[in-house]
Amino acid sequence: MAAQVQPLTKPPLTEQPRSEDRVPRPKPLTDFYGEGRHELVQKLAYQHWEERGSPLGSPEIDWFAAEKAMRAYLLASGIELGPDDDLYS
Repeated sequence: MAAQVQPLTKPPLTEQPRSEDRVPRPKPLTDFYGEGRHELVQKLAYQHWEERGSPLGSPEIDWFAAEKAMRAYLLASGIELGPDDDLYS
């Protein structure tokens, strides 16, 4: 006895949201020459690391120092930080 084969059917298409219905994505914050704050902190952390003699381990020391310096600079220049004084949002 041969098994009956069911024809393949496509699942129903769900309605795609229209462009005006979509929530706009926030633009990344840029301050200097179009660079994002994350990239600036990254470069500043690298400079801190080099100034400390490029030691092995503990990269968070340089990263947190770079974030602190960036936050102080932004606040002094009058640029607004994100919600809850977040540097990146």
